[in-house]
Amino acid sequence: MFVGDLVHTALQIAEPDTNSCFCEDPAESRATRHKLLGRAAENNALVFPAHFAGQGAVEVSRSGAKFAIKEWAGFSGIS
Repeated sequence: MFVGDLVHTALQIAEPDTNSCFCEDPAESRATRHKLLGRAAENNALVFPAHFAGQGAVEVSRSGAKFAIKEWAGFSGIS
């Protein structure tokens, strides 16, 4: 799941109600983060954030209304 500008930092996975200054519609941004992270957790989908340092994707787990990074899925051999 490519999340583009929806998630700017890992904090927004753990605390999906946290917006950045780039969230033009704060309420919609929070709702969309909850929806997409929930879908990723339920389907064990990889989340590809555009703004995290490094390369790879994350597996997300649900913890009530919050989420956590279950595991990083890095890509080796890419520079």
